[in-house]
Amino acid sequence: MRESRAVAHHRELPYWLALRRAGLGSTNFALLLAHFRTIEAAWEAEPGEVGRAGIDPQYVRAMAKARASFDADREEALLEQHQARAMTWLDADYPASLREIPQSPPVIFVRGSRGPQFEQAVAVVGTRHVTPYGRQAAELFCEALASAGVAIVSGLARGVDAIAHRVALEQGAPTVAVLAGGIDQVYPRENAGLAARIVEQGCLVSEYPVGIPARRDYFPRRNRILSGLARATLLVEAGEGSGALHTANWAFEQGRDVFAIPGSIFSRQSSATNQLIRENTAKLVATPGQLCEELNLLAAASQPPLTVLRPPAFQDGVGQTGESPDDPVLRLLAGGPRHVDEIAREVGLPVARVSSSLQLLELTGAVRQTGPMTYSLA
Repeated sequence: MRESRAVAHHRELPYWLALRRAGLGSTNFALLLAHFRTIEAAWEAEPGEVGRAGIDPQYVRAMAKARASFDADREEALLEQHQARAMTWLDADYPASLREIPQSPPVIFVRGSRGPQFEQAVAVVGTRHVTPYGRQAAELFCEALASAGVAIVSGLARGVDAIAHRVALEQGAPTVAVLAGGIDQVYPRENAGLAARIVEQGCLVSEYPVGIPARRDYFPRRNRILSGLARATLLVEAGEGSGALHTANWAFEQGRDVFAIPGSIFSRQSSATNQLIRENTAKLVATPGQLCEELNLLAAASQPPLTVLRPPAFQDGVGQTGESPDDPVLRLLAGGPRHVDEIAREVGLPVARVSSSLQLLELTGAVRQTGPMTYSLA
């Protein structure tokens, strides 16, 4: 009787884990499978035969060293300790969207109540140094995506990433955090509490074995998984050299849609997103409704635009937001153009909060900028 695929894979899993622990990646795994047909056979082969499979000598040596030191029981115990599981290319529940990308990780480690495979998933990325405007935009767009049943994928970093995960959790939507170290290596440490909440409602994903610390050079490669798990990537704010641009570039290479929220021409945090829009490499989305329409999320797109896009900055007893006649900003602008500083004094709020909300109102078409930091009704 032929051995079932599931049984064969269960027996082979320790060898996949051993080679990942030895540092082999997608290219080497593909070469070994092409030459030996199974990873078990590659593991048991002599170094000379491994070299004839096209494996670089440093990895031939790494495999030989791993054979002498790898402890399968210890590896299994580490996964159990962190309530994690490993998925390989051979697993039926390995994410289909990730399997088809270039440099697909041969093994991913997953911890959480959900798997990383979702029919509808969008990666939301941006700067760690988010502005008040970027914070409000991220919250508004993520609320719309979550209400449409979309899983939100991000990288658990400070700024936009953390906002995206938090909004998904608050909306009861699944969220996936892709780490640049082992599944037990949350970075930054300040997001450990957020990671624990994600485990309860979604999952953490990594291509690195348990115990491997995050490294600077792991983050750009991590981003290919982030975009690979999603059908599209949304950039909220990204300055020159931002890691979010790495994610966008991976998405381009993977043939996935990239969207960008326009930002102020005076904001360094929006310089790269605005440039991508100008070059037509990212599609401009000025409202959550536009993004939902682009993604064919009809239920969300059919909601009234002001129900989806409603800046919260002027709440807390000061007045209602949006384009209501009761909006204190719109009442002020009805008398003519006003400078941001003047509006802030009138409504009794910080200039940064007023400025970010004016930018969102500008995106809805309610107001327009008539001079430096000066706005009027559109």
